[in-house]
Amino acid sequence: MHHRKRKPKKNFMLPLLGLLLIGTITAGVCVRLTQAAPHASESTPPTQETQPASPPTEAAGDTTQPATEAPTGGGYDYGEPVPQSEGVDNTYFDDAVFIGDSRTEGLILYTGLSNATVYANQGLMVDTVFTSPVIQMDGQRLSVVEALKRTEFKKVYIALGINETGWAYESIFIDKYQKLIQEIQSINPQAILYIQEIMPVTAQTSRTHSYVKNDKIQRYNELLAKLAEEMGVYYIDTGAAVADDSGCLPEDAAIDGIHLKKPYCDKWLDYLKTHTVQPEEGA
Repeated sequence: MHHRKRKPKKNFMLPLLGLLLIGTITAGVCVRLTQAAPHASESTPPTQETQPASPPTEAAGDTTQPATEAPTGGGYDYGEPVPQSEGVDNTYFDDAVFIGDSRTEGLILYTGLSNATVYANQGLMVDTVFTSPVIQMDGQRLSVVEALKRTEFKKVYIALGINETGWAYESIFIDKYQKLIQEIQSINPQAILYIQEIMPVTAQTSRTHSYVKNDKIQRYNELLAKLAEEMGVYYIDTGAAVADDSGCLPEDAAIDGIHLKKPYCDKWLDYLKTHTVQPEEGA
């Protein structure tokens, strides 16, 4: 008697488990890839302990003009800091461009100087003003110099140098700074250029920071003053606005020993407003 061979039963569970396992692995890979490619975030102004106050309001009818005029001849001593002048109001900065690092970001943030054009970014230096696309303009990301070429301005305030104190060669710093000034002058030869002194840091920060030292800042400032004299641009000793009797930033002036709190940003702006020049009439 012959027995029929039984057909083996198909196990439908194994393919189903296989499909489930493949789906789980695929989903895990997708999640991992999504997490591994976040969008680059923008640099933000330095965090401060205090929040910025509302922009200061100007007194009605305040039309005070600066006392110091920018000469067209060779009579001005560019080797000396801009002397004290009659105070101006915020409208003086309507046609001004501020170029700087995170300290300048703090100045604008905490003083509410919204009428000026600001090309500042955390970590900006005298070389990256030419190369880093940190300025958003007309749907594009541009370098500071590229943005400046598209901007109408009559004054430029430069505040760079504290990040560069970590450079090995001071000659490179001055060479790059000089090139920046030459570039600005080529864009607008009639513009008033202010080199702002590198403000000091606190004594504690100067002792403990790996490269930001007040003696190095002082040396850089000496070089900047000489550069201003050689190139016929204005030098503002802004450190005098915030330094204590020892030449250091007071310990209570900044939360990290470097970036100014609001009261000291106000001192900084007030100093700029009382140390100005303007072209001679008809020049």
